[in-house]
Amino acid sequence: MAMKNDMCSMDAITLASMVRSKQLSPVEVVDALLHRMDALEPQLHAFCTPTPELARKTAKEQEKRIMKGEKLGPFAGVPYGVKDLICTAGIKTASGSWAYADFVPDEDDVVVERMRDADAIIMGKTNVPEFGYSGVGHNPVFETSRNPWNTDMTPGGSSAGSGAAVASGMVPLALGS
Repeated sequence: MAMKNDMCSMDAITLASMVRSKQLSPVEVVDALLHRMDALEPQLHAFCTPTPELARKTAKEQEKRIMKGEKLGPFAGVPYGVKDLICTAGIKTASGSWAYADFVPDEDDVVVERMRDADAIIMGKTNVPEFGYSGVGHNPVFETSRNPWNTDMTPGGSSAGSGAAVASGMVPLALGS
């Protein structure tokens, strides 16, 4: 079995392959990445709306399907983050703005639908500047995203949280724009 830190440094393709071959379980992967998120998130603020309960529930459902021999999508067992400008059904999409601070969409944007169809596991929404209009990760609703290599610096602009989440190993991939 891979160690927790190993899973946090694996790319999405390797994780998916190891889950398909039953070398790793989706639950192990999610737990390792949530452990990393718990350790790093207080400094990095990459995620504005983490969804650990949903991630664990999805991972457990996938593990049952794998054990039954059911066919899963190509990203089964692979956690990912979703930029907070991209709509996610049932998960807050604030877009870094007070105007949408409590907005919970009824449906997913197409890219999220496709990730769900591929059995990727959502870990939460990643932080953005207000409406994505800035070269840095500041917004009035959530803490400012920080660069994992130097927390005095920004991880960039529009997809600040997604970049910080991937660079720090909290997720192997994240949606941005």
